[in-house]
Amino acid sequence: MTRAPNSLGSHHLVCYKPLHSLRLLQYIDPWTAVLCCIGSAGILLLILACGHFLQPKVQVEPVDTLLTAAEQKFYEALDSAIDGRFVILSKVRLADLFVLTSRSRSARYRVFRSIACKHVDFVLAEIENLHPIAAIELDDSSHQRTHRRLRDELLDDLFAKAAFPLLRFRTAASYNPRAIEERVEEVVKL
Repeated sequence: MTRAPNSLGSHHLVCYKPLHSLRLLQYIDPWTAVLCCIGSAGILLLILACGHFLQPKVQVEPVDTLLTAAEQKFYEALDSAIDGRFVILSKVRLADLFVLTSRSRSARYRVFRSIACKHVDFVLAEIENLHPIAAIELDDSSHQRTHRRLRDELLDDLFAKAAFPLLRFRTAASYNPRAIEERVEEVVKL
């Protein structure tokens, strides 16, 4: 140990340690170092290959129909009610119905994330240009669950802010096309 002056003129102890790690490197055979690197790379490749081949396989096939049995019954009654005056679109993503604007990119992205994977059951659109006129939600018993009620509140709020009509119908064993037509006429001129 030696004493070294600092900027104020006083002295403090300084410890000089030899670099033991550099001395150890001179005792390692170069071929051993190369073999260790190759072995490490081989183990890494083996881990990556096992991860790839152990992934579960996913089968992909088309659905038989876009609609559930309840949605199909409602669709037929809705089709009869509007009598070709509009196009009926099903399973329309909310993010495709609305344009989100905000000065805050993060706020806009937060709202987008909340609606990106959600859809409405049906959308009525103009025949000529597919301009959306009204959205329709078919509410079954699952809408009584807490997370579904929260989703429904989000939809109600979103559609109200956009001044875009959202009609809700309860699922039923059968539907009266005239009753559907009257509800649609409340928000859309047929």
